[in-house]
Amino acid sequence: MNMGTPGKQPPRAVLYAARLITAVVSLAGAEAVLWLGGYPSWWGMDPQWGVASAEFESDPQLGWHLKEGQFDLVWPGRPSVKRCTNWNGGQRATAENRPSGDALHRPQVAFFGDSFIQGYELSDGETLPWIVQQRHPELQVSNYGVGNYGTYQSYLAMKRWIHGPVSAYYLINEFHEDRNAAAASWLRVNRHPPAGWFYPYAAISDGNLESQRSTGNVVWPLSRHVRLIALVQDYLDMAAAYPRVRNKRQITETLIAKMNEAIQGYGGKFTVILFDLSPQERNQLRQFLQSQQIAFLDCDRPEMRDRSRRLPDGHPNQLLNQLVAGWIEPIALPPSGEQRAQVR
Repeated sequence: MNMGTPGKQPPRAVLYAARLITAVVSLAGAEAVLWLGGYPSWWGMDPQWGVASAEFESDPQLGWHLKEGQFDLVWPGRPSVKRCTNWNGGQRATAENRPSGDALHRPQVAFFGDSFIQGYELSDGETLPWIVQQRHPELQVSNYGVGNYGTYQSYLAMKRWIHGPVSAYYLINEFHEDRNAAAASWLRVNRHPPAGWFYPYAAISDGNLESQRSTGNVVWPLSRHVRLIALVQDYLDMAAAYPRVRNKRQITETLIAKMNEAIQGYGGKFTVILFDLSPQERNQLRQFLQSQQIAFLDCDRPEMRDRSRRLPDGHPNQLLNQLVAGWIEPIALPPSGEQRAQVR
C-alpha cells in the first residue's frame, strides 16, 4: 500500500532558530511573571547593604556593635535628622548624661534586642529604654539593642555585659529565628562587609550549641538585573542554609533558656517581650516560656496594628514605644536586696 511521500523536512538552521525563539519567549514570559509578582522583594535592598553604617563598628565576638560617639543620621526619604548617641560598652544613651557616682548603684534594668530596641530611625529620646529611664529616675536603664541582631547575638551581648543582679528584657521578633540559624535572607548582602565584620549564628550538634560565623552571601551581579538568575541564586542559598534553618526553633528556644539561666545565675530577673510574631509562632513561644517558667510580656494587642504608631517600614515610633513602656509596668526587679553596679 502506498503510504504517501514524507513531507520535506525544514532546514536544520530553521529548526534551531525555532527552538531558540521558543526558549527566549518562554524565558521572557517567566521573567515577566516574576516581575508582575514582585519577585525578588530584595531588589529593593539598599545597594550598599553590607557596608558598615557610621554608628557601628566591628566586634571580634558579636560581629558588630554600637560605636561610641554622637551621630546625626538621615535616611533616604526621611528629611529629618535623628540624633544617635552611643556610650562605650555597646550601649545607646538612655539619658542626657552618662550615669556616674551614686547613680551607678541604682537598681539595674537592661534591654536587649535588635533595631526595635536600639531605636532605628529614632532620636535618643524616642527609644523605649530612654522612655523607661525617664519614667524611672530611681533606676539605671541600659540599652544594648543593636540593629540586625537576633537572639544569638543578644545572648552573647548579655554574657559580655551583665555581671550582677539586673532586670533584663529581651524583645523577640519573628525574624530572629532566621538570624539565629543564618537563613539565606539574613546573610544576603549587596557588598562585602569590611574586614573584621561577620554574621555570627548558632548551630545544634548533639544537643549542644555551636558558634558559627559567615561573611555573608553577596548577590551575584546578574541577579540584580535578571529575575530568573536571582531565582537560581535564591534556591542555591536556601538549599545551603536548610540544614541549619530546619533547627531554628530548637536553636531559639535553647538560646532563650540560656539567657534566663545566665540572668538568674547573677540573681537577676529575665523577661521576654513577644513583639511582632505570627499567631502560630506567638502561641508556640508562649507555651515554651510557660513550660520553662520564664516571665514574658505578650504584645498581642490591637494598638500594635495602628500604623500611626509605626515608621513606614514597620519599626516602632515614639508613640508605640511609649505604649510598650507602660505595658511593662511594673518593672520586674530582681528579688535580691542590694544591687551594685554590675552592668558595664
